[in-house]
Amino acid sequence: MNKKDKLLLTFLGFLVVVAFIGGQLRNSQKTYTKEKWVNYEGNSRQAIVNNFLDRTVIEGISEEELISYLGEPESKNEEEIIYYLGVPKGLFGDKDGKEELLVFTFQDGKATGLAKVPATNLALE
Repeated sequence: MNKKDKLLLTFLGFLVVVAFIGGQLRNSQKTYTKEKWVNYEGNSRQAIVNNFLDRTVIEGISEEELISYLGEPESKNEEEIIYYLGVPKGLFGDKDGKEELLVFTFQDGKATGLAKVPATNLALE
């Protein structure tokens, strides 16, 4: 193997290491923790909400369990618990869209569904 090939292989190895470390850092920013959720800034909940939903079975969860995971909601009544999410992310940063809310619906004290809805469609109480 000549010197040029060794240099190319070294460079490619370096790129793989950089890509791996970058991917790990990016994933850590998208991992849900209660602290990240409760102490959110701006749109930071948008980055972690999918990780929370992937890890948590929502169907049948009680209101108390949900609040233990996500802290106090922005709004709550017998049928709904609402959390602020922020502005959705686009490919090149925040979209110019509407702010979103995460709405959990309840029946008989158990979650029956959830939806992301634009904040303008729902008035917080």
